[in-house]
Parts: sequence; structure tokens; C-alpha cells
Amino acid sequence: MPPAHDFNQQFTLSQRSYLAGLDFYTWARHFFVLRDLVARVQGDVFEVGTGDGVIRRCIEPFVASYTVLDLNPALQPEVHGDLRQHQPSLKGRFDAATATEVLEHLPIAELPGCLRNLQDYLRPEGLLFLTLPHRKGHMLIVTPRQRLLKLRFPVGLTSLSEAYNRFIRRRIWIDPNHCWEIGDGQIYRSQIKALLHEQGWRTEHFEPLPYCDYWLLRKPSA
Repeated sequence: MPPAHDFNQQFTLSQRSYLAGLDFYTWARHFFVLRDLVARVQGDVFEVGTGDGVIRRCIEPFVASYTVLDLNPALQPEVHGDLRQHQPSLKGRFDAATATEVLEHLPIAELPGCLRNLQDYLRPEGLLFLTLPHRKGHMLIVTPRQRLLKLRFPVGLTSLSEAYNRFIRRRIWIDPNHCWEIGDGQIYRSQIKALLHEQGWRTEHFEPLPYCDYWLLRKPSA
């Protein structure tokens, strides 16, 4: 993990800073999550780590309520707090929750507790829209019918810098603001899937997206 003074700076950024840093991969992730949220959710929505605020601004007019929890007070969340700390006032309040490119900013050892808290905040059969970064080489192709073909390659085959890091320095580079990523040489998708299964989450849909893995999960009914 990067030095604490660099790492913690991300939790002070303004929403304008997040918007200024938007890249195509982030927009692609937003598209898939927004598509499924609009189709499936009309009730109370909970978002962890609002970042650029795009999902909120698109979804809020179409749902009963929208509540954000964030560590960063500059983003003006309704709940200024840490997902690692259970909030009894949120228990069973929401029909859906989103955590997109958020949980990797916390140590991997904290992931089970964060997922348990999210499950506790959802009503029975509530939905979780979850994305986690997956370190791979990517290539995107848009067909004439505007279908997005998402191709993935092992790290080091599509970029000279990644090849240098993997084959010369013998390490896989990840975003310095992340504590871990799937495919970083220590964390594997199979571990995440096993954890979700252990906690009783039911996978409604899974899709590999550019730079991340996307799960649509359902909380058990009881």
C-alpha cells in the first residue's frame, strides 16, 4: 500500500475533482450499473462512496429515496461515516445498495465485514450492485450494432509498462489509491466468489467489464 499521507489524500477530493478525472472505463461501468438500476429499482437506494456523483444524479429522480454514506465530508453525504463501522440506524432501510469501485480502497481483511454491513442495511431480497477492479489487459470493440465487445488479456501483454513491471520487476502494478485488486497476484476472483457464497449472497448477474468485475447480488430472504 502507498504511504499513508498519499493514500489518505483521496478521501479529501471534491466531486469536481472526481468528475475531472472521469475516463472511458468509468463511464462504461456507470452505463451497466445505471442500466440495471433503472430496470430493477424504484424504492430506497443506498450508495457507498459517491465519488463523481453520476449514479446519484441519474437515479435519484426515479426512486423513493437516495442515501449516500461516505468518509469524505467534502462530498456532502447524508451519512458521514465508514462502511467498516456498523450503523444501527441504517438496518433494513434499503431496497438496493451500490458499491462501485469502493471496497478496494479498504484493506482486504475488512471486506467480509463491509459486505455483512451492506447486507444488514438491505431489506430481505434487497439488491447489491457491486464492482471491484480486476487487473487485466483490455481491448474494447464497438460493433456496427453498437454492442460492446470486451476482450481481456493477461497482465503484461498489451502494455510495455505493464510488461516491464510484471516480467522485469516481478510485480503487478495496481492503482496507488487501492489496497488490492483482483488479479494483483494475491487476490483472485474465486476468493471473492467464495466469500459472497459464504455470506449467502445470491448472484443474479455477473459480467466482466473493462477494468472491473460486476456482480448484481441479492440478499437472502431470511
